Amino acid sequence: MTRRPAFWLWAVACPLGAWIAFRGIGAQVAAFPVGAVIGGILLVPALVLGIWLLRRAHPVRSHPLGYAMMTVAWGGLAAFGMALPANSAFQAVLGKTTGPEFNSAWGAAIAAPVDEEILKLLGVLTLALMAPAAVRGPLDGWGYGALAGLGFQFAENFLYVLNTIVLTGATQDANAAFFSFGSRVVGGAWWSHWAMTAVGGAGLGCLLGRTSRTARAIAAAAFVLAMALHSWWDAPVLPGVLLLPVKGAPILLAAIVAYRLARRRYLAHFRRTVRAETAKGVLVPGEGHVLSFRKWRRKERWDVPAGEPRRLLARMRADQLALIEDGLGGLEPDPLAADRLRADIQILRHRLHASEGNPRVA
Repeated sequence: MTRRPAFWLWAVACPLGAWIAFRGIGAQVAAFPVGAVIGGILLVPALVLGIWLLRRAHPVRSHPLGYAMMTVAWGGLAAFGMALPANSAFQAVLGKTTGPEFNSAWGAAIAAPVDEEILKLLGVLTLALMAPAAVRGPLDGWGYGALAGLGFQFAENFLYVLNTIVLTGATQDANAAFFSFGSRVVGGAWWSHWAMTAVGGAGLGCLLGRTSRTARAIAAAAFVLAMALHSWWDAPVLPGVLLLPVKGAPILLAAIVAYRLARRRYLAHFRRTVRAETAKGVLVPGEGHVLSFRKWRRKERWDVPAGEPRRLLARMRADQLALIEDGLGGLEPDPLAADRLRADIQILRHRLHASEGNPRVA
């Protein structure tokens, strides 16, 4: 991975974004240390929970933690930091061309969807360029898009903690931090940046998985929809806390529909490939059911003696899942990968069956 230019783009963009963000909010953090610390203490567990939930959203196996953390870091550091000057510049142009009143009311709804959705989706694209096998279709794009949006959401929520302290007169730092957490996380996390970028990520994943005219159209439509949802959220319509669920419902619904469509596509490919590989003798009957569920794979591991047999089983299951997902496509498809994986699976199966005291594995 480190030999790829995209890795060094990620390695430079994240610290650069963090530096830009610190220049923008560092003075506020220094001025209100208590509120900043309380805000961080409240937000970090929510971020950890969000990462766990979004990784588990994959129906068969969780996205690798390393890839997930790299995508979250892009959203929370690179995308967020670069969005600050980008939004300011965009709104400065709007202020000069449309007037300060229009910019005050609609500037965020016009500038933020363009700047922020592009910057967040660049995190998914950068990951795909670093690790082409990471994004093989709309389900991967949805997951990593949601994680990039979650990172951005965490950083923005921290900024709002600081802004709330200022808006409340800078006299009740702790109360302002709790209020901001309640409104931004408890009340608004269900339909925030993760959901918007998940929709755009699903479209981008479709394009990265298999380039075609249809995939290009889906990717473009998903990106436009993500920006439209973002604009709807920032628009000065349906104001008030009580109307937040009404305003956020279309965003959450779009993310759920995109997930369901991507999940159905993935599972259809999974079942189709399992049948084909079973007919070829690469998989044995019943093995596809074990591969489909985390709980069965976990139970199976405990039924195998610890040590070499368990390691062989884990390697074989990993290769089988890689074989099934190989047909989804990707940026750099390897025409020899499937045959190589089939050969490895057969070798691992023979070694597993030959292990002392190991029962025959399905």
